[in-house]
Amino acid sequence: MNTARAGGQPPFRSLRPDLLLGLAGALALWLGFPNDFLSLPPLVLLWPMALALLGLRAPGRMAALRRGWLVSLAGGTAALYWLALPVHNVGGLPWPLAVPCALFIAACLASAGGLFSLAAQILRARPPMLLALALALLWYLLEAVYALALGFPWLPLAGALAVWPVLVQAADVVGAYGLGGLWLLAALLCLFSLPLIPQAAAPRAFCPRRPATSLATGLALAVLLLAYGAWRLDAHPFRAEPSGPESMAVLFVEGNVDQNRKWLPAFQRQTVDLYLALTRAGLAARPAADRDAKPLIIWPETALPFFFETKPALAALVRDMALEARGPLLFGAPGVERRPGRAEPAIFNRAFLLGPDGATIGHYDKEHLVPFGEYLPSWLNWGFLEALLQGVGVYETGTAVAPLRYENLALGMLICYEGIFPWLAQARVADGANILVDISNDGWFEDTPASRQHLYLTVLRALEQNRWILRGTNTGISVVVDPRGRLTARGGQFRAESLWARAGLSTAPSLYHRLAPWLLPVAALLCLVLLVLGPRGARTSD
Repeated sequence: MNTARAGGQPPFRSLRPDLLLGLAGALALWLGFPNDFLSLPPLVLLWPMALALLGLRAPGRMAALRRGWLVSLAGGTAALYWLALPVHNVGGLPWPLAVPCALFIAACLASAGGLFSLAAQILRARPPMLLALALALLWYLLEAVYALALGFPWLPLAGALAVWPVLVQAADVVGAYGLGGLWLLAALLCLFSLPLIPQAAAPRAFCPRRPATSLATGLALAVLLLAYGAWRLDAHPFRAEPSGPESMAVLFVEGNVDQNRKWLPAFQRQTVDLYLALTRAGLAARPAADRDAKPLIIWPETALPFFFETKPALAALVRDMALEARGPLLFGAPGVERRPGRAEPAIFNRAFLLGPDGATIGHYDKEHLVPFGEYLPSWLNWGFLEALLQGVGVYETGTAVAPLRYENLALGMLICYEGIFPWLAQARVADGANILVDISNDGWFEDTPASRQHLYLTVLRALEQNRWILRGTNTGISVVVDPRGRLTARGGQFRAESLWARAGLSTAPSLYHRLAPWLLPVAALLCLVLLVLGPRGARTSD
């Protein structure tokens, strides 16, 4: 029996390069993002590069879709394995049920990789430079649309690159998703200048007549992105201690409260006492330069695990702390409201701001809730899933989202995962925020890469909006991020502590803030033009 294909190569030999490509792509996705082993941010670009090649080499469209999905599923599962932890540890589901939950989310995200490889297969007749541009635009659109549709934009290319600030400065012009598209365009232009597809399998249009042009263009774009990043960082030197009227002192307090006992009523007073003691210790360690400052004290998301408005005795202790500190106190706690015509009260994931007199200045209610952690989708409202919810039950979407104001502060509030959504930070700045504040609780995920991945996704909002970010957490990582994406102050993880820092205030909008409403429709239009533009119309472009 003759098992050789035309050309005399056995099937397993023709598949071997594709297997290696798939393995390289999955490893690049895993190692590009913060992980438990070794993080190399630029390596993440090999993931979509491998997907593009797999699509071009695939024998058909379904094969391209399948290969892209499988590679992205493998790498995404390795990067997001920690999603199973809260399902098992907090929700109480056994591992045979918890692990498929993580696989399901990874599989949904991986479908974008499958579509990307499919697009490479469909567009393979385009000249290489035109193909690279079309695929880069498509990647941008996939990241943006998946963020809107799935509500879990966790693995954008810029989220990996943000670990090295010089790589992500152009986000102030095109945003995080546009930045990922630009870096991918540079990588694909270089890749497509190489003879990586057998001539017998490659469309004639794909064979570049002048590969040096594609290579030079890709290298020039990469150098331009690096030069712009270096210029911005050099033009705005690192300042860990900004000073002057447009700066502020901050005291972060990390309680490191065990997630498994946090919501038990017996520990409510103990939790309050812990935060009071840590705050007093932090105030006692006040730097000499901030002796007369009124610091903004930040406690994390749901630092107080009870309804603040309905516990007057415990609330009085917190209000007295603001009086003692002589400065505003920001903290997270569940909020409750009685509404006419409703038997059950409305419950919110809320951030309260107290003034130096202990009175409530205002509050912010979380706008973008986490499914299964804060509410159950109506189509999955099964009783056994209720254990996944935090101790207070089902939260409702907030409408009180205006900046919290005190003197010259206009705090644009984000709670937990809201920091990963570009449009929420955009809305806060549009409403007048001169600094962004993200209070979070990553204790659900224990000592895994989740906290670092979450941190660098939030860092991108500082670049996009030209704002400092104050990020206060329960178990870490509390940081101050400057508008260039640099961490000017950083706390530890999994230890109860307080951290003094300084941050700046800004009212100038970034270029991205002005362009954001137009970027997605313009990119979609360009991508559509490139999709319908055949090789005949673009033959001389390469």
